[in-house]
Amino acid sequence: MSGRRVLSRRTMLRGALASGAVAGLGLPLLDAMTNLGGTALADGAALPKRFASWFWGNGTHPGHWAPGTLGAGWTSGTNPLLAGLAGLEDRVHVISGTRLAVRGANNPHVEGAAGILTGGTPLIDPAYASMSNDWDFMTVPTASVDEVAADVVGTPLHRSMVLAITPLHGVAGPGTAVRYTSHRGPYLFNAPTYDPAEVFARLFAGGVMSAGPTAEDLARASVLDAVLSDARSLDARLGGSDRMRLEHHLDAVRDLERRVRTAGTGAVGEACVMPLAPVGTESYRERARLMAERGAMAFACDLTRVLSMEFSSPASHSGYPDIFPAGLIHNGAPTSFHEYEHNVGYDASTLAGLGYFTTCFGDFLRALRAIPEADGTILDNAIGLGTSEVSGGQNHSFDDFPLFIGGNGGGILHRDGRHVRHEGAAAPRVPLTCLRALGWTGTTWGLEQFAVTDAIDELMA
Repeated sequence: MSGRRVLSRRTMLRGALASGAVAGLGLPLLDAMTNLGGTALADGAALPKRFASWFWGNGTHPGHWAPGTLGAGWTSGTNPLLAGLAGLEDRVHVISGTRLAVRGANNPHVEGAAGILTGGTPLIDPAYASMSNDWDFMTVPTASVDEVAADVVGTPLHRSMVLAITPLHGVAGPGTAVRYTSHRGPYLFNAPTYDPAEVFARLFAGGVMSAGPTAEDLARASVLDAVLSDARSLDARLGGSDRMRLEHHLDAVRDLERRVRTAGTGAVGEACVMPLAPVGTESYRERARLMAERGAMAFACDLTRVLSMEFSSPASHSGYPDIFPAGLIHNGAPTSFHEYEHNVGYDASTLAGLGYFTTCFGDFLRALRAIPEADGTILDNAIGLGTSEVSGGQNHSFDDFPLFIGGNGGGILHRDGRHVRHEGAAAPRVPLTCLRALGWTGTTWGLEQFAVTDAIDELMA
């Protein structure tokens, strides 16, 4: 490597915001940070792996959601529940036919969420033992899969990021499993961030070293303007391809800044911190896409390697105004998607909602695929687990559980998307497969009836 320009993966651009705070902006993986083949970092370390869990409530349509063909080369075809993944088939593994072994189903949405995300049955604090059948008092038994992943893939600036999109419905008690999908342990939930501007400030002015600015101050400031001088100095040290990659990165950050400042304001250039908007006034899909773009850039800059995205909490108590602008009506009264599906079943409106969830998951994977890295994209070096808490919301079924894996974890999983069917197999084998691909060395994931030891071999390269 004599004479070759080499940069540390931890190189950051730095500059001062108008408030006086020092901002730092992470860089994408440049050629100068890798070996000559682009297969590892310049110091010989492996390229970082990333993990994302993407959760939506109320499942899908059992027996109808999976592709019609097995193996590589599956297509979304005319299946409305897969249409949102069109064009991603070569980067998405579909695992159908599995079952989640929920025991009593007293509170199936909570029990299903705990089962698939933590591999355990919900707990209840002894102080609330009389409330054992009430989801307002239930929590998880152990850490969720994203927390386990964070222990495996390393700790950059942010150990993990937990994001959410749709508002929570009212919960009267201290239970956490019905409201949150990311946990460190019983009652130790990771509260999500709902505001894309706050996420942007946290990530891209996350190198702030002097005290003072609030999240609103940072969102109003231009992080890019603050670091441009340092960027120009670095530019002179880079080769041609790296200069182009840096320019693309800075353009993408500028676009993110612009979109944060104008989202929901109706006025181009008017800076604001976007609040959690009331149902019906803000596009959940657009908010999810804003979050996905920030998460993808955080992966690219190695600011975090783990994301947990809660598109909706278990049960989907929302009206989803993006696709139901006039609201969902049952017996002449407005209702949530959860109640509508229970009462009506799998009609055109329900199928539209279920397809919408998959489409938003597809948007997330596309954001990862849009950013180049080494000889591929961020998605190639990531694993994105997409799932829900039930198979079907109408009757709380747990057979043919919805499970998707986007990406291939740096080549540990097959690079061609595959549909595999394991009739009646334990659904927690899929989170275990994700953890094994990340490098987790544990022998068993999950507790009691959820405990599994075998990954899905057909997905391993």
